[in-house]
Amino acid sequence: MTTDTTTRSPWRIFGLVAGSVALATLNFSMIFVAFGEISDSFDASDSTLSWALTGFAITTAAVMVPGGWLADRFGRTRIFLIGFALFLAGSGGVAVAPSAEFLIAARVLQAVGLAIEAPASFALVLDAFPKRMRSTAVGAMGAAGGVAAALGPLVGGALVEALGWRWAFFCNVPVGIVVLALVGPRLPPNRVHLARKTPDLIGVLLLMFGVGSLALGIVQSDDWGFGDERTVAALIAALILLAGLVKRSHVHPEPILYVPLFANHDFRVGSALSFFLAGNFMGSFLAFVTFLHEGWGLSLFKAGLAVGLIPAIGGPMSVVSGRLADRFGHRTVILPGSLMMAAGGLWMWSAAGSQPQIWSLWVPVVVIYGIGVGLGHAACQAAALTTVTEDRLGIGGAMNRIFMEIGGTISIAIVIALFVRYDDPVDGLRASMILLVIVSAISVPIAASLRNRGHA
Repeated sequence: MTTDTTTRSPWRIFGLVAGSVALATLNFSMIFVAFGEISDSFDASDSTLSWALTGFAITTAAVMVPGGWLADRFGRTRIFLIGFALFLAGSGGVAVAPSAEFLIAARVLQAVGLAIEAPASFALVLDAFPKRMRSTAVGAMGAAGGVAAALGPLVGGALVEALGWRWAFFCNVPVGIVVLALVGPRLPPNRVHLARKTPDLIGVLLLMFGVGSLALGIVQSDDWGFGDERTVAALIAALILLAGLVKRSHVHPEPILYVPLFANHDFRVGSALSFFLAGNFMGSFLAFVTFLHEGWGLSLFKAGLAVGLIPAIGGPMSVVSGRLADRFGHRTVILPGSLMMAAGGLWMWSAAGSQPQIWSLWVPVVVIYGIGVGLGHAACQAAALTTVTEDRLGIGGAMNRIFMEIGGTISIAIVIALFVRYDDPVDGLRASMILLVIVSAISVPIAASLRNRGHA
């Protein structure tokens, strides 16, 4: 007879899962710092190597719902461990990649592992906590990820400068194997929650190639020209493929986009916010790293240290955000978070120049922006999932992550295209900041439509 997760300490389960998730997040954030060195190692353009970033996000989005289905169908503990193992295998593949194509393929394997692991990890944690504490649990997960994301650029920058970019990914493997050995036996016994049919695999392909075509059109728009027939064809293909996905999701018994969840107002609004705020964060992260290294001439280690301040501030704020959302409602924390992210981007756009301004500009911008990320990012995920029934947490979390990954994919693709277009990194940064301020501004009225459900 199995033991229910509710008989175990919720925080013990959280600690076990968060440690593994943090390691994956640490590795994920390293590539932003290592991207320039990786580009120098292969005979490939930045547009081609950008697929190491966008391909990762696209695959994660496409496989996320099947990952959620696997967690519900075969047990969250089992699928969590399998996903983590695949992520480690992909990390090893990146470390030994002999070509750009091999590296991109290894990143895709990493993405498959993360897409399988992520919904299972959130479902394990949320299932362990009472519903009234779910925002706190999500905030704590955000804090753990924030600490790891803060360390990723710092550790990655140090490893790249000292040993080369390959070691930034290889070091993840032995540590991950130890974590697997320690965590696996201590997780809750495996339980099957739903005996559902196989998810829509054609829908997986429609999502992958639809978002991929969109990213292709954006990334190549500078080389090809925005009005070039290849760019137009890629964007039209994206529209057709994604429209086909939406249509299939209305009729397929196990769709990639589980349409009934969109009848839930909080899920619908929270997922839209996840799209915009995740896009803001991931696009800003890449823009900031690129600008600090190429524009201000900081070493990779110093650039990693500087940009790592954002998640270092945002991580602890995620815990505060979760508690405030549990007490006063999600709208109360997401609105000021969105405004602070916009304010940080606007300040950077207006004041950044070619000369380093660490204390007079960067630090205050990071404080404002980091607090905004901590308030808004975790709370919008919690807003989407708080009212989802327990038997749909796996697929609900997966769908929410889809919106996050698509937002991140589009944002990264646009930022890469902007830095390719402008020879001066200052111009690339300013153009990126305009985009991201607009994204933050769009999220404000969306957040205002949330229904506040606090427990004050």
